[in-house]
Amino acid sequence: MFTGLVYKTGVLIGLETSTVPVITIRVSLPDSIKIGSSVAINGACLTVISIKDDIYKFNLSKETLSLSNYSDLSKGSYINIELPLKLNDFLDGHMVSGHIDGTVRVRNIKSNKDSTKISFTFQDKLWKKYIIYKGSVTLNGISLTVSEKNDSFFSVDIIPHTLSNTNLMYLKKGERVNIELDMIAKYIYNITKK
Repeated sequence: MFTGLVYKTGVLIGLETSTVPVITIRVSLPDSIKIGSSVAINGACLTVISIKDDIYKFNLSKETLSLSNYSDLSKGSYINIELPLKLNDFLDGHMVSGHIDGTVRVRNIKSNKDSTKISFTFQDKLWKKYIIYKGSVTLNGISLTVSEKNDSFFSVDIIPHTLSNTNLMYLKKGERVNIELDMIAKYIYNITKK
């Protein structure tokens, strides 16, 4: 379980997509992260399979590889890293499972002095019911608030601190971003639908 608050950014070292997909990241993590630990990588919960100095390798399922933006990234790309929530931690952000739903594409980026508005186009029309104005959405592992919603796109306003401490600062129009739709909205919809 995660909260959508990025611990730090790492750097993509490699992506192996053949028989057993593996993603390799350079990042300095606490000693509490061991082989078998869960870590959110651009919002997807992955398992550590190898640690050597500051190089971490994570297994990818074929589904995670197909749903994520990992295959779009080039070596040297910045990756958002979040450590798992501890039961006694203060809960900031919102509840995030690390099970991404897919990707959305950057539609527009508009900066002003107070914040940066980023709009995203989503292809899956079924997602519309889970994207709520002033509700939560997780993008590349970052807990954000929806500031605008339309039939095929939504927007979030990024404060300067979040922009400068995550990989959102490198986003360009047309790029894909991992999305996890609000967990509570998905549960409520599935419980109440007839």
